[in-house]
Amino acid sequence: PSVSCAPPFEAASPIVALMSLRSCISLAVLLAAVAVGYLLGTTPNIFGKPSGIEGDSADDIPSWPMYTLGGMMGDVLVQSRTLLPPRFHVAMLSTAYWQSEVLYTLAKWGIFDAIEAATSSSSIYPAEGGTSATSGLTSCAVIADTLGELNADILCRYMRAGAGLGLLTMAPEDGRVLSPTELRFGLTAAGKLLRAVPGGMRDFALYMNEESRDAFRSAGLSSVSSGRSGFVEAFGEEHFAWHEHHSETQQRFDAVMTSLTPLQVTPLLGDWKPPAANSTVCDIGGGQGHLLAKILQQFPDTRGWVADQSSVVNRSTAFLKSRGLGDRGTAVAIDLLAPLPQELAACDVFVLKLILHDWADKQAVAILRNIAQIARPGARLDMVDRLLGEGSAMEVADGWFQDLHMHANHGAKERTLAEFQDVVRRAGLQGEVQPTRLRAAMWLLQVVL
Repeated sequence: PSVSCAPPFEAASPIVALMSLRSCISLAVLLAAVAVGYLLGTTPNIFGKPSGIEGDSADDIPSWPMYTLGGMMGDVLVQSRTLLPPRFHVAMLSTAYWQSEVLYTLAKWGIFDAIEAATSSSSIYPAEGGTSATSGLTSCAVIADTLGELNADILCRYMRAGAGLGLLTMAPEDGRVLSPTELRFGLTAAGKLLRAVPGGMRDFALYMNEESRDAFRSAGLSSVSSGRSGFVEAFGEEHFAWHEHHSETQQRFDAVMTSLTPLQVTPLLGDWKPPAANSTVCDIGGGQGHLLAKILQQFPDTRGWVADQSSVVNRSTAFLKSRGLGDRGTAVAIDLLAPLPQELAACDVFVLKLILHDWADKQAVAILRNIAQIARPGARLDMVDRLLGEGSAMEVADGWFQDLHMHANHGAKERTLAEFQDVVRRAGLQGEVQPTRLRAAMWLLQVVL
């Protein structure tokens, strides 16, 4: 007889349903344990740094076996949704925004920075009566008093919820013994990323929960009938045009792109090489030049260009000089939808990192055609993007949400391999798209020009 983990929530008693749920969870844990044992037993350097990249950046990506294991565990989590009672499942999805609202509130008010300041100064809480369990932590009452305009009780409840999300440490850990204002808090590794520091993710959290959230909501309410992007519906202009004349949010968007560098650039460099040791690398739409800088550092005989809109070029030039790369890296102004400057004809490889998913098919074809018109025969096109429907179950599901995000913000989309091949063909390129999986839910898609 067949064995099923499908929970009989609708037809059986709660006890039978609970037994079914426990048995399925036990089975999932057993399978995960077998996978861990297999990987540990067959991969001697499973915890070592990847061989494809050197230096501290290698710590930002796992080895391939560990990445594969993470995908397997993610698949278990995705499948576990089918074990939830339907009403509970719907309730969880309906209230999922609670988590991002807590994160946003704490980041917006600078709570993470205030905690760091309080716990690194001579006025560290606790005061008289503190214990070793609470030393090095501070109270939300201290934070509210420091910031001067917050209600201590409400703030404490937000901070307690933040501890439940793993953003803060809390003593006592269960939060049941003391009233909210008597709890003590510190920063977790995730919480430290939400401070207002270079390379942190506070700007990302604010961006995703302000203009990006508004665009997503407008997409659901208006775009489904108008066909326009959610950003146009919410702000009256497309994403990049709007940011060009809103300097504060443009600077924040630049910081957002910087904060994502470890998640995007490091995995690419773990499995990417230039065509030759002395290649000229051109990062098209490369922003301030973080990817190009990493490439030039990793491959010291290469030279390169970072090409982006004119409003970014001065910052790109300053950034490359600040990294000591001004003699090997150059910034040039381009319009992605217009012919490229003649200087880029020297490129041995054109890199498009997460560029095409910002554009609908018509514009994506134009971008590729502009590259094809200036590239020398035999040069390489390296697109770094998601492949819709590929990877682990968690990557596939996440891709569907990312696809909606790209529509909401840019009127664009994620693509399947067949859809990438289609835009390549329509741009007049004859080479086949060769996909290589990367360790970041992204793929390297290469075409010989």
